[in-house]
Amino acid sequence: MKKTLLSIILGLGLLSNAGAQTSILSENFEGGALPAGWSITTLATDGGWKFGNATLLSSTDFPFTAHTIFAGTNDDKCNCTKSNDLLKTPMLDFTTNTNVFMSFASFFVKGTYQAKTEVAKVVVSTNNGVTWTDVASFPGYFPWTINDVNLSAYAGMDSVMVGFKYNDGGGWLYGWGVDDVEIYEPQTGTDLSVSSTVVGKLDPRPSFVGYPKYLTSLPLNVQTTVKNQLTVPVTSFDFSWTDGIASYNQTITGIQIDPLATYTFNSTTQYSTLAGLNTITSTISNVNGAVDLNPSNDAASFEVTGLTAVPDKKYFIEEATGTWCQWCPRGAVFMDYMEKTYPTQFVGVAVHNADPMVVTAYDAGIGGLVAGYPSAIPNRNAEIDPSDMEGDFIDYISTPTDVNISGSATLNLATNQITIDLSSTFSQNLTGDYRFMAVLVEDSVKGSGSTYNQVNAYGNNAAGPMGGFESLPASVPAATMKYDFVNRALLGTFTGQTASIPASVISGTAYNYQFANIPYVATWKKDKLTGAAVVIDGSTGLVMNATKFPINVVTGLSTNNVGSLKGSFIFPTLTSENITLSVTLSKTAAVTYTITDVLGKVVRSTNLGTIQSGTSTTDFNVNNLTSGVYFMNLVSTEGKMTQKFIKQ
Repeated sequence: MKKTLLSIILGLGLLSNAGAQTSILSENFEGGALPAGWSITTLATDGGWKFGNATLLSSTDFPFTAHTIFAGTNDDKCNCTKSNDLLKTPMLDFTTNTNVFMSFASFFVKGTYQAKTEVAKVVVSTNNGVTWTDVASFPGYFPWTINDVNLSAYAGMDSVMVGFKYNDGGGWLYGWGVDDVEIYEPQTGTDLSVSSTVVGKLDPRPSFVGYPKYLTSLPLNVQTTVKNQLTVPVTSFDFSWTDGIASYNQTITGIQIDPLATYTFNSTTQYSTLAGLNTITSTISNVNGAVDLNPSNDAASFEVTGLTAVPDKKYFIEEATGTWCQWCPRGAVFMDYMEKTYPTQFVGVAVHNADPMVVTAYDAGIGGLVAGYPSAIPNRNAEIDPSDMEGDFIDYISTPTDVNISGSATLNLATNQITIDLSSTFSQNLTGDYRFMAVLVEDSVKGSGSTYNQVNAYGNNAAGPMGGFESLPASVPAATMKYDFVNRALLGTFTGQTASIPASVISGTAYNYQFANIPYVATWKKDKLTGAAVVIDGSTGLVMNATKFPINVVTGLSTNNVGSLKGSFIFPTLTSENITLSVTLSKTAAVTYTITDVLGKVVRSTNLGTIQSGTSTTDFNVNNLTSGVYFMNLVSTEGKMTQKFIKQ
């Protein structure tokens, strides 16, 4: 089967207030068959709704989670017409009821496949099932979630049927599970509960997400959802939240929360992530100016741990994507988000499949690690959905690493070749199979022709928001698209260059390797090209750490001495402590030098003053520099010189 469940949304449901309620109908389907008085209408060849446990009612691509015995309709299993699968209650008498509520457990994906979307609704008939009125429809929540429906519009009526209607939209979708149906008259009064409180922020869809861990000092929102559990509309309440150290209060007015409705809001004060495990507790009070009937549900908590990123540790992501892949815009959106949110720690590569940007060897390697598209492979560890990258990143970036890696790349336009120099330093003595792998990555790649069109399942808002792709068509024209993180070259092999790092490494020693004579393709945009490299543990295939670096462009000069001061140079270019600078001038001139790292950051700057014509030397110590690749930049009125050296 081609379709797959693309993401899991965990729904949070609360049972309705049970105090002093009067039951009208209760059904848990534990009989394992159509209950007495209930009925089914269907166009499906499998008979529509069935009754059983998760094992009996599941299929390969629509697996129900356990919920004892329940009612379910499975479009994936049948692949038949389920545009009117209707499960109906017996005739109900509401003549003595002032208010009528219903709660039930639901398992529903609200999936979309091949531009068809499934729908789950509660419907009501007052004329013995001749016509039906839509009362409520439901978003995709799974696993099982408690849903509540207000049927009070039918209070006082004597012939009411309630139905659970599934519609596959004419496509091949998933299905719906229903259990624990309760129809009752609630207690009259006021009860506002705190359904949930979540600490988090907007992701790029945008959608509010809350992770159990965040980097410290990050400003986060405290988002709280409250629910009116009883019959009196709520128009005001007081709200407070605390992180255990400080408390913050606000009064919320100018609202109307109707019976069984929810209201979600952000605190006016943000939470600055504290180190360690902290509990954020939200509390409501003074509902409609008084104490509500059930104070026991007036608070909820969320635990969040503040972590610190490990210095020099990078998060390496290989995104499996393709222009043909209808859900791959999600990968593009979340890759851009990660780069913008964590620019110094995120190292991303988009590995294209079966489109004009494919690199065959890289595609083959990634193909062996993924089950579907889009996918993200963090540090060659496990396949995840691109929308899960941030949570995985936070977990990963705070754990120690055994190796630091730095690198630099030079494009020589005279030879149209690129050279990549890498250096790794381990934090402990190790013995094993360690390897460098490097790639070239290009941003803002554009092409012409239909093969550069991006198929877009989010087009025309068919599948909810996705970073702007919902406003684009189902096939985004090549002229509109630009592709970032595009892999242009895989250096060495997918599993890393064998023997590029010794089998036994000594803590603090720099191990260097060079990928040379890499052909530069004229259609690549050199100002959008970057390099990335990783150290791979060959025994496990896992990435131990990564780095990324710009491409330094030179025009026909030796990469070992670039500039107009050709007679000037430094030696040795591989050192652990001292370097000698030899300066040759045709006339007396003022000279300054700077040392930059591979990211262009100036780590040292010195004015050498006026130097006489001829050749002179200056010694200096680089012992305080961390191991890695650096550039000596010499400037005078005579010209400039840039030369690379490696600090061990």
